[in-house]
Formats: sequence, structure tokens, C-alpha cells
Amino acid sequence: MPHLFFADLVRETSTATGTSSLALAGAVPGHRSFAAAVLPGSRFHYSIAGVTHEQQWEVGEGSFADGALTDRSVLASSSGNGLVDFSPGLKIITLTVAADWFAAREDRSDHAHGIADVEGLQTALDSKQVAGSYASASHGHGIADVTGLQSALEGKQPAGSYAAASHDHASLQVAAGTAASPALSFAADPDTGVFAPGADALAISTGGAERARFTADGRLGVGTISPMGAAHFAWNGWQPDLNLNAAVVLSGTFGGGLLLKDGISSAGFWTADSGFSLIVGIGESGLTAALEIRQNVLQPVVDSAAALGHASRRWSQLYAATGTINTSDARDKHWLGALSHAEMAAGREIIAELGLFQWLAAREAKGPDEARLHFGVRAQNAFAILTRHGLDWRRYAWCCHDAWEDEDGPCERFGIRSDQLALFLIAVLAQQMADLSPDVTEVPDAGA
Repeated sequence: MPHLFFADLVRETSTATGTSSLALAGAVPGHRSFAAAVLPGSRFHYSIAGVTHEQQWEVGEGSFADGALTDRSVLASSSGNGLVDFSPGLKIITLTVAADWFAAREDRSDHAHGIADVEGLQTALDSKQVAGSYASASHGHGIADVTGLQSALEGKQPAGSYAAASHDHASLQVAAGTAASPALSFAADPDTGVFAPGADALAISTGGAERARFTADGRLGVGTISPMGAAHFAWNGWQPDLNLNAAVVLSGTFGGGLLLKDGISSAGFWTADSGFSLIVGIGESGLTAALEIRQNVLQPVVDSAAALGHASRRWSQLYAATGTINTSDARDKHWLGALSHAEMAAGREIIAELGLFQWLAAREAKGPDEARLHFGVRAQNAFAILTRHGLDWRRYAWCCHDAWEDEDGPCERFGIRSDQLALFLIAVLAQQMADLSPDVTEVPDAGA
């Protein structure tokens, strides 16, 4: 029997097929590869255990060359003790000690050596004492008498075997790894895979660089190792001038769309008109389009159905290049005509009510010398004037009153539409001018 090479914990996976050389795909976790352990040109015993096809197995003598098991000489196999034509699928190849090796050493009938044939044996014998002067001829040791032998045996498996038909693992434990060398990677791409960057954390790397991480508290970071929310996408490739790259892209029908859930209610947005329009919608059972943003306009989806702001949620200032446009199409109006005598009289009193004022909040914040001066009317006073003249102020659109409830209880706020009040008072002034000058045509009185 030729001299054989032995080494511990040498085991690799393979998915190769056929009856010749079998390419090896990397060491099983906790073991060494053949390339790392086997001396070049040496012969060794091997076992091949099918995992995908458990009925295929082979034990024999072979060599290792160019990353593959070669020169297979079969001792025992599932194919009548001949070479197995292995099918595609996972198999485990182990450097082992075959049963034939032990059997050959038990049969010593044709094997003999003289003392001189064993180098150093005579010298070793010369240093020994006569048998019986120290130890009895029947001296022996049990496994427990040899330090570490029992634990070493427990770490081994039966020669020629790897997995039983019902093989199972409770868990698989591997080293933590790094971004450049992940713990779980691919044979042809070792710098791409999964690794553990810290306690209770999991990361994914591609090309040797970390790309995504799950932190210990369950946050997901893509492009960042410190996510600030449940999911945080960081991207340095944004190109606003080209609009081609972004941290998150939602594509598909209506631009993919994004839905935000709050209990049973929801809100979201999506694109329309081939990306020329962004729609914002709200709803419970389904989204209803409410707001549309186009390149040159921000508009409600439904005409004259939504307000900008609220009595309890006011804008502090509106900046615009031009004044607002109010609908004044004659086709939309039922015309009633000029002001009545009572309205004229009320208007003259409201003119006398006009005056300068400062907002209380501005005086408190800036002081009376810095708070700006405004000009107008006090809504409640103007409404009271209408009432004194037998007029219901709630019928006039320039008179506004809103009521709501918040955490402090019932709330209300009075206001006016300045443009309509100004036109109301202009009509009153025009009538006064007509009364003072006979050259001025009298304003017709619809209520006369």
C-alpha cells in the first residue's frame, strides 16, 4: 500500500458531476480546504457524500490538483464499488481514513520487518529495561486514561460518511466576517455576501463594500450605517438636472405611487400625464385625488371644492407677483343691482368706523413702537352697524365668521373679505358724491 497523506478537518463542498475529476467549491464552515492542507502530489483517502442525492456515495483514494479531486481509485461506493457518476447537486468531499486502511493493518500475515529495517528502533530498544521489571506484560490503558482522547473522538465522524439520510442542523454558526470578506459569500465572488458588523446587526456587502445594514433595533439603512428611521436610504448620486438617479425609485403604472397609512385612513401621491403631473390624494377605502402639481401650476383637482388654509390654521403671509383673480363672469351671476337705502346708510357708518390699528400679537412680540400700523375695520363693529339698520350681516359675503373646536374647547373668529367691502364702500361714496354734485349722475337705488 503506498504512503498516504492524512490531515484533520479537511472538508469541502462540490456541485461537480461525472466519474472523473470533481471541482471543489470551498471549505465547509469550521473546516479547511484541500488547498490549505494537502501537500502537492500526495495521495489520500476521501469520502464523497451526496446531499442533494443522498443515495450516491463513494470512498476511495485520490489526489488534489488545480482545485479538484483527481485520480479517483474507488474502495467502496453506492455504484457496486465502482466509480459513481455523480448527478448535479450538492455533495460533501472529506479527507478521511478508509475502513480498508484499518483492515490492512489488522492482517499482518504477509508483512514483516526486522529490527534493523526500522530506523532508530535498535537505539530506542537499547535504552529500555527488561520486560517485567517495570510494567506487566498485560499492561493496558482505557480511552479515559489518555488525556483529550475522548473529546477528540467525539469530534470525529465514522470513516467514509458525512450525513445520514435524515441529516439536520439546529443552527449554522460562522465567523462574523467583514465587508471585504463576508462570512457567507459565493465561491466565484468572495467579496459579495452577508456579514455581522456588530452585536445583533446584519449587513450586506457587494464588491467588498457595505451597502445595507439591519441595526440591532430593527432599523434598515441603505447607503448608511446609522439609519434615522425604520428605513433610511442615503444616496449621493442624485442628479436634479437629469432626474435619472435617486435614493428611492417607485416605477410602474402611475409612477408606482406611494401610500401612507394611518390606521384605516391613507394618503399618497402618484404621477399622471407621463410624469408631467404629480397627484396628491387622501381617503379611507381608496385614495381620492385632491391636489395636482404641474410644472407651472399648483391647483386643486376639483374646481372650487377646497380652501387654502382655515380660520384656525391661517397663513401668515401670501406672496404673489400679481393680485388674485376672482370669478366675475356675468353668466355665473344672478344680478340684484345697486345698494338699498339701508345698505347705503350702514355703509356711511362703516366708513366712519375705518381706522388704524396694530395686531395685539405684534405689539406683544415687537412692542407698541415697532408693531406695524394696519388700516381697516373691526369686523364685529361693522356687523353691528348692519344689524342696527335692520340688515342680516350673515347674508353678506364680505362678512365672515368661523367656528370650530380644539383642545381648549369651542373657538370662533370673525373676518371680512376686504375686496368686497371696499367695493361696497365705493358704491356708498359714489352715491354721496352724486348727492353733493348735480353734475354727477345719481347712482340707481335698487331698493327704492
